[in-house]
Amino acid sequence: MAMDHEGITQAPGALPIVGHLVPLLRDPLHFLKTLGSHGDLVQIRLGPQTAVVVCRPELVQEVLLHDRVYDKGGPIIERIGNALGEGLASCPHSAHRRQRRTLQPAFSRSCLHEYAAIMTEQIETLTTGWSEGQTVDVATQLYTFASGTIARTLFTAKAAEPAIDTVKECLPDIFRGIYQQAVLPPWLNRLPLPSNLRYKRARNRAWAEVSKTISLYRQDDETHGDVLSMLLKTRDDAGGALGDAEIHAQIMTLLVAGIESTAVALTWAAHLLCQYPDIQERLRTETTKALGTRTATWDDLPQLDLARRVITETLRLYPPGWILTRTTATEARLANAVIPPETTLVYSPYLIHHDERFNPRPGSFDPDRWLPEEQHMRGAFIPFGGGARKCIGDNYAMTLATLALATIVTRWRLSPVDSRPPKVEPRMTLAPHDLHVRVECVEREPAQSS
Repeated sequence: MAMDHEGITQAPGALPIVGHLVPLLRDPLHFLKTLGSHGDLVQIRLGPQTAVVVCRPELVQEVLLHDRVYDKGGPIIERIGNALGEGLASCPHSAHRRQRRTLQPAFSRSCLHEYAAIMTEQIETLTTGWSEGQTVDVATQLYTFASGTIARTLFTAKAAEPAIDTVKECLPDIFRGIYQQAVLPPWLNRLPLPSNLRYKRARNRAWAEVSKTISLYRQDDETHGDVLSMLLKTRDDAGGALGDAEIHAQIMTLLVAGIESTAVALTWAAHLLCQYPDIQERLRTETTKALGTRTATWDDLPQLDLARRVITETLRLYPPGWILTRTTATEARLANAVIPPETTLVYSPYLIHHDERFNPRPGSFDPDRWLPEEQHMRGAFIPFGGGARKCIGDNYAMTLATLALATIVTRWRLSPVDSRPPKVEPRMTLAPHDLHVRVECVEREPAQSS
């Protein structure tokens, strides 16, 4: 096996000129799962460019924890910045601390408690809108549900509704475009290809509507008790207000990351419960005991342990952010390899989660692997990243997904419509393509009073 630098192995199968672009576009998940067998640090080629894939959990943790050395950067982060602006997900280390402190109050426990009331209302609308024996396009319905819930958290004013509708419509093309443009050589992204044009049109429409909403909020000068109002009133350490570009980037980041990741996780959870009816029945026993006929609320969370474990195991099998990049700001040493400055590093939660060395029986759906007594290798579960750059909305996403799944299962029995597994569409998230589920009403008894 050839070595480029000591301790870094070259992945086999690179073609002249294009390198590993073919497997990265055709079947990236299979390609990623093969890399760990070649070494801990494996170099791949993206056309003329190279990147080093980090294939061990403890090395990924080192990258995530030392964000000054392994800064946000590389083709995927650059495309996220292009799509959403320099918000929390893509800004460099130099801007991160200030941005994180600006947004952190919006994700405090007290704010989450308030958001949960919005979640419960939206869950009620979702779960009472189905009918006995209906075939539900769960990917579409849960996307609409997640986007409505998250958008109502960010903006409550009527003036924001056009922006919410436009972003919902544009997101799939934005996410598809981010991945394609990150993998393809830069010169291809400049050509007027249909995929490039769709991405740019979607990005520009979403940007324009969010900008318009920020202007309308500034003009009416009311506090709507939402995240956008909070950002408009926030002052930095020097006492200055945040500029429109920064507010715009944070809103776009929260909208896009929150909607897509939550919708995708819930859709995969519904699919997995169809495939494992015994786990679905166990979950129904738990949720019926806690909820009876009610919609789940914030106060129910301590009684919904299996629901949370189902979501956690779903995130292991299908992590929404499945491939991410960093760039070395200085020369770095990782394992026994010296990594030069400006090297693109790739880490993949999907790769780590599906490596049997770190997650035994990686292909099986087993929520009980997350029981407190089970032992896990540190860093082998990273759906929300880690270190100072860990996803700021992790608790929000887990709360929304747990409450929604618990209520769905309490009210509806889910069964598959098609025996074939849904096609996975790798874009910026692992989106299930064309997933339908049959729903049947559950005979319910009132919750037992404690």
